[in-house]
Amino acid sequence: MSTVTRLPTEVELAYEVMSCNAMRVAQEPLGKPHPCAYFRKWGTYHSYDYVLDEIPVRGIVHEANYVGRAPLAPELLSGCRKTPLMAVGINPNVPGWWAKHRNSVSPLFDDYKQYAHYFRYREVSKLQLSEEDYRSYGGGEQDTPFSNFELDVARDKDGNRPIKVEPQPQPMYEAYQGLLDSLAEEMGWKDAELLVGEDLSYGNMVATPSAKWTTVPNPEEPALPPMTTEERDGIVSECFRDRKYFLKQLFQSLPTVLLIFSQSTANAFIGELGERFSAGDPKPGEPLEELMEREIVLRYGELPDGSEIDARVIFSPHATGNPQEYEKARAKVVAQLVEAAKAGRLAYNPKTKHLSRPPGACVFCPMLEIGPCDYVDELQPLSAAPQLTAASPVAELQEEKQLQQSLMAGVVQAAPPVDEAWAGSDETVGSEGAAR
Repeated sequence: MSTVTRLPTEVELAYEVMSCNAMRVAQEPLGKPHPCAYFRKWGTYHSYDYVLDEIPVRGIVHEANYVGRAPLAPELLSGCRKTPLMAVGINPNVPGWWAKHRNSVSPLFDDYKQYAHYFRYREVSKLQLSEEDYRSYGGGEQDTPFSNFELDVARDKDGNRPIKVEPQPQPMYEAYQGLLDSLAEEMGWKDAELLVGEDLSYGNMVATPSAKWTTVPNPEEPALPPMTTEERDGIVSECFRDRKYFLKQLFQSLPTVLLIFSQSTANAFIGELGERFSAGDPKPGEPLEELMEREIVLRYGELPDGSEIDARVIFSPHATGNPQEYEKARAKVVAQLVEAAKAGRLAYNPKTKHLSRPPGACVFCPMLEIGPCDYVDELQPLSAAPQLTAASPVAELQEEKQLQQSLMAGVVQAAPPVDEAWAGSDETVGSEGAAR
């Protein structure tokens, strides 16, 4: 079960999630493999660490050290924890699975602060080597997720294997940015600097990556390892329901607008949170076209002062997995974002040039010492405290955490069995490089 600590939720998650899958694989009793060991079937990938021990400045392109091949670490929510917009997928994607992206490099930090820093500032890109560098290190057709091939990177006098990393823009994340640009244009926010990571975060219902979430073998991709239904149900039970990584992040972030991309994600999201919809009455399996035709609202709950907090939920085809359908639907997604803004769910703050933060406190950046909180002056705690910071008394921070937990209470208990809730979650469409 999930650990209960005196740390604020958003900080606690960094410590819990970073090591979770490794522990489920390496430190379980002998016998039947833990369901989350399934993700090791996806092989290993070129990995890097920062050369410097200290926390770098903003961004993710820094001096890097090649550390060889490794399985992929589970992922935190990407971006500011208090963005008013949150995009939701099923689980993170693996660019390096696909042949044309084998020059991808993945973070393998042994420092919790660097891990937290990476996901706070990732924005629209992951990282890669230039194709020229990749080839010069021996990369080629022999380099697959199931090989033992390591890049031939020379060691320097300190024993490091320095590499030069560069952004690898992710089309899905760039689609998020396009929606923010369109929202600002439609609303006439001429000076706005809306950005993925600052105004829109993106996260997943399951934390560990794979190139596709499916229980169905694909004859066109025979190497792609499908889950058994037992593995799927075990992963969801562990990650989503027992440890509640996504739910804890959702009820700490409390975004005022949720963007649910793809039919499979919609099915799983509605299956798990069906009892919390206060308007629109969405059903698992209901086509996206129908879900996009009405206003759907997710109820977070009631605060001590009696006020209700909730979120507009906007559904959409997957921007890269199903690009033709997305292009047809994009105008409707933008129109619903504009509706949310006109209804007051999304407000522009001219002082920050970003969207106003939703209800609730956050001490993620200062407590983990990865940077200042850029929005500290506008964060309003759920509790009666006028302001909460990393220096606030533990008792006050705990009261905020307890209120988050009270809002989240009952979600898992109200959900149907996992095999029923996730029956429609297989990704039946998708393409090389489709990011989640």
